Amino acid sequence: MSRSAPKRRASSQERIDRILEATTALLDQGGLSALSIYAIAEQADIPPSSVYHFFPQVSDVLAALAERLFLELDGILQTPPVSHPSSWMALVADIEQRFQDYYRGNPAARELLLGGHDLAAIRQADQQHDQLLGRRFQQCLAEVFVLPPLPNDVDIFALAMQAADKLLAVGYQQSGELSDPICREATRLMTAYLGVYLPPVLARVEGR
Repeated sequence: MSRSAPKRRASSQERIDRILEATTALLDQGGLSALSIYAIAEQADIPPSSVYHFFPQVSDVLAALAERLFLELDGILQTPPVSHPSSWMALVADIEQRFQDYYRGNPAARELLLGGHDLAAIRQADQQHDQLLGRRFQQCLAEVFVLPPLPNDVDIFALAMQAADKLLAVGYQQSGELSDPICREATRLMTAYLGVYLPPVLARVEGR
């Protein structure tokens, strides 16, 4: 008689992925209030001890999930801009629209990055990540437009993104959604702030 092949044991990374996917599903379904180690284990169809092995606390799972979300946000700025944006304002609006579309389609990201929770570690990591996004945001504009001299003591692009996100967070926490008006105002806020430092018309980079 032939023996059936032994069931392959999931690798550590596969189990971590299952845990994060289960956490995402629970956030999609019921928000942070639905989370516990046991709920995550049940959703992932693994023993609670497996969750504890990798993530002793729910906050540890959420921190790991936030890092995954940060990578997805990074990817937004890797997408080529709209073809020949008419102005830097149009390019900024296009980039901000991508972030808003991402949040609208990702309940877990809304909960973790825009929600009114008191997870200090995630707030701190989000602020640090904003510095990276700010540099990449500046690079996106600099690839198309010749930027003027900018302040050295503050990162205006990171601040612009933080201000827009703060407004989105206020809207989300008040209504549980990202409405068209609040998204519009977030884009206006970002553009108006950058307009303090960027003139209305910028020369294009040669060939762009």
